[in-house]
Amino acid sequence: MMKKTDIILIVIILAISGLLYFAFFQNPAEESRINIFVDGELVRSESMSDIETPIVIESSHGSNIIKIDSGTVEVTWSDCSSQVCVRTGRISKPGEVIVCLPHHLMVAIAGDQQSEGVDAIAY
Repeated sequence: MMKKTDIILIVIILAISGLLYFAFFQNPAEESRINIFVDGELVRSESMSDIETPIVIESSHGSNIIKIDSGTVEVTWSDCSSQVCVRTGRISKPGEVIVCLPHHLMVAIAGDQQSEGVDAIAY
């Protein structure tokens, strides 16, 4: 037979579990925007949910192709020699960035949810 305190504890645990589920499994890409900067100046800002075509960014430093698809962003092509921006892969969370130093390009995801959890803990 369960005591009254056991039932209250179970209800509290279920309530906390429900809150954590909604906090971690909601789709942050619906409210997020992609901001593209060249030389520190905003050159383009797009909603991540509205566009699915490649974006071509050309500047005096070089060219990049950025793809937004299914709530993710990636640099698919660059004419720089290092290709670090292409190898960065896809980003999807607010606060994540892709940088192409030779082209002075930065692709950043902006949104309401800047912190979604702990990346690492060091002791």
